[in-house]
Amino acid sequence: MRTIALFTILIISTFAIITAMTRPDIINKKYSEIRAPIDQYLAEKSDKIWNDAKQTERAMWMLKLRLPHDCSLPKTAIREIECNNLMQMHAQIFEQNWSNKVRNGWKPDGVSN
Repeated sequence: MRTIALFTILIISTFAIITAMTRPDIINKKYSEIRAPIDQYLAEKSDKIWNDAKQTERAMWMLKLRLPHDCSLPKTAIREIECNNLMQMHAQIFEQNWSNKVRNGWKPDGVSN
């Protein structure tokens, strides 16, 4: 019984080796099919870490914004537009600083290459 199992394993491994040598695309295709869910999970995990880090940094950045007192209840439409413009400019500065920080090699904790 052991001899039959040994020869069966040898024959199967011989066919696998011959297939891998002559048609490596078959092996690569199977490997890609197996690896795809793992890659997708790792990409989603990395995206979540990046998004959480950006949201945290954005929240801390927006806390630094000091609007004039009359921006809480603007009396005119022009003042409301000015206050919204101040907030948008502050958000744009954050985006510029964030992109510079990332471009210079910063990575949040838990992200690999």
